[in-house]
Amino acid sequence: MASTLSILATFTIIRITFNDFVPKEIRDYLWSFIRRFSSEFTLVIEESHDGSRNHIFQATMEYLGSHVLSASAAEGSPKRLTVGKSEKVRKFTFGLDRHSEIVDIFHGVPLKWKYNADVNTNTNNQQKSESRWYELSFQKNHVEMVKSKYIPHIINTAKKLKDRNRMVKFHTVRRERWSSSAVNLDHPMTFDTLALDGDLKKTIMEDLDSFINGKEYYKKIGKVWKRGYLLYGPPGTGKSSLIAAMANHLNFDIYNLNLSAVNSDSSLEYLLLHVSNRSILVIEDIDCTVKLQNRDAGDTTASYPHVQVTLSGLLNAIDGLLSCCGDERIIVFTTNYKDKIDPALLRAGRMDKHICLSYSTASTFKQLAANYLGISNHNLFSRIEKIIEEINVSPAEVAGELMKSKDPKTCLEGLIELLESKASEATSKPEEGKGGNNTKQEKGCKSKGSNTTNSDSPNHNAITILTVGPDPMIVRE
Repeated sequence: MASTLSILATFTIIRITFNDFVPKEIRDYLWSFIRRFSSEFTLVIEESHDGSRNHIFQATMEYLGSHVLSASAAEGSPKRLTVGKSEKVRKFTFGLDRHSEIVDIFHGVPLKWKYNADVNTNTNNQQKSESRWYELSFQKNHVEMVKSKYIPHIINTAKKLKDRNRMVKFHTVRRERWSSSAVNLDHPMTFDTLALDGDLKKTIMEDLDSFINGKEYYKKIGKVWKRGYLLYGPPGTGKSSLIAAMANHLNFDIYNLNLSAVNSDSSLEYLLLHVSNRSILVIEDIDCTVKLQNRDAGDTTASYPHVQVTLSGLLNAIDGLLSCCGDERIIVFTTNYKDKIDPALLRAGRMDKHICLSYSTASTFKQLAANYLGISNHNLFSRIEKIIEEINVSPAEVAGELMKSKDPKTCLEGLIELLESKASEATSKPEEGKGGNNTKQEKGCKSKGSNTTNSDSPNHNAITILTVGPDPMIVRE
């Protein structure tokens, strides 16, 4: 055992001495001479290619970085790794240290990677630069497999890893241009913590996943790879929270487009041309942009001369040739009053899914209680659930009460007071309450036309889906 360790130590010292004192040109020549008698084939992937960045090098760095930490525990794997993190990514990134090796297994074939880095010094001005490259070694009979399958696998995997790890950015409009100082969207909302009825949440997530995996489908049917959502319902019902959950689920940037800050259709076109792929374009309170209201309301230009974005300009921007300039984009409109929006904005192909977010139900209350108080049951739950099904209270109002104290009993008693107060108001004003034909769902999400949600539905978070995409048509009212 001692002699084996001695031999290994001697070999390690020789290898280090060889790398440190033998010039790179001589090392390369010696290795190339030895390889002539070997069945091994090596690909060299340098950091730059033809004077520009080598995308395969970047993909390799991303790909191997996801493997080295788990592989480092295996016998013969590298024991020295690099680690770092920038503001642009969510998690730590790992990598091989210089002159380290790792073996990847693909389709049962061992593929050996080696990372190299040399510092070059310019003798005239003493400037230093670093040359970096990877060497991929394998048996010659696997050349075709590596070229046609393994390298594309690395590129595709690296793209998914990079998209998943990057920070979501939030962009706003400044002087009719996207602000150059986008901020990180460090919003904690996810679909796990979003208070929505379970079926509705599942439907939305499945649609998002279907869209994100539908590149080939959209290409096959000749449609732009984009999707439109209309989120409507009373204030405080979670429209902004749903958008944040969508962005975190997909890891898409958010572009918040305030139409009141845009003075012409040409400026709108410029803004949409500069929206990146893998992004969500959000236009909030679309009904409040006066000139985009229902055309039956007549001309409002005289009353609001500063609003210069026209309905036709917006329609062309989101659904005309301009919309072809980009992929993997989601457009979201929000409104409190769906029936005030021009029907042209709502047709399938522009707004593919109409999602109604309405008042709190027993189900959403339980989710909020679990999120804010960490409880799944309490002796006051039954009383709250009975009242909450009879009156109109938004999730934001419920959450506000649950945040007032860390003591569950105190919060729940405060919520009961709020609910009973609203119930008393509804009794004194029956036309606004549960009485007559104005049900909770009807008051929260009623709209005219074929997209009207069913007021008799027990699911108060109703969804009307007009599907254009790889998933089947679902209409739940």
